[in-house]
Amino acid sequence: MKKYGAILASLFLVAVLMAGCAGSLGGTLPGETGYLRFLLSDDDSEVTAIGDFESVIITVSGIGFQQGGESGGWIEPEDYEPWTGDLLDLIGTNSSVIWEGYIEAGYYHKAFIYVSDVVGNLTPEAGGGQADIWVPSDKFQITMPEIPFTVTEGGAIVDFVFDVTIIKSGESGQYLIMPQVAESGPDQDYREVDEDDSDGEIKLKGTILKMVDSMWTVGLGEDEVWSVNVAGAKIEGTPAVGLKAKIEGTIGEYDIILASEVEVEEVEEGE
Repeated sequence: MKKYGAILASLFLVAVLMAGCAGSLGGTLPGETGYLRFLLSDDDSEVTAIGDFESVIITVSGIGFQQGGESGGWIEPEDYEPWTGDLLDLIGTNSSVIWEGYIEAGYYHKAFIYVSDVVGNLTPEAGGGQADIWVPSDKFQITMPEIPFTVTEGGAIVDFVFDVTIIKSGESGQYLIMPQVAESGPDQDYREVDEDDSDGEIKLKGTILKMVDSMWTVGLGEDEVWSVNVAGAKIEGTPAVGLKAKIEGTIGEYDIILASEVEVEEVEEGE
């Protein structure tokens, strides 16, 4: 009996330790999470003053999301590592992944980024030298009553694009970085820009405009259009004109994308 009692006591201790470990993870178990990719982009609308710069080096020191509903809890990924890059590389649909990983499944309606440093170098035509760039509260926040997003347990990967732009503040000579709500969200087109990518590799998300056998025409934003050869590609989902598709591949002859993987987004009921 003592032997069995010792075994039961050991099992109880293991259960207690496992419960403690789950608590240290915030109660979020693997089955209660979904995968999110957070991308940064720079708006190229008529209001932008990005043309005044030779470079705008920005450092994002933290990111976060707020859940909807009564709890409204804030989530800031603990594994986030500061990201530094040039906004001139991210103009239009060009975007860079500044974080990706698992977060608690649920409905979200706010996203924010902390900016610790911005250094802008003006073109000779704009006066040259470094510009005074103001970041209000060192933090940008986007509230999305019209474009919230949902992370589902084990569901499709969510690609959230956070778009910013630089504007000039009157005649003061000061510049201001502002988030662009209309250009942000989970449904935005993008073309990934990554220093680690090998020459010719491309990753993008756009709308299927035309399908002729294995040749597709895919549009990004208002002006960017790509021809995509999907012959031999691994295709997930059912492609159709008008649907969004994530495409990975290489740029071949005549700038035709030779796709290796294609993921067609599913249409939600009621859309």
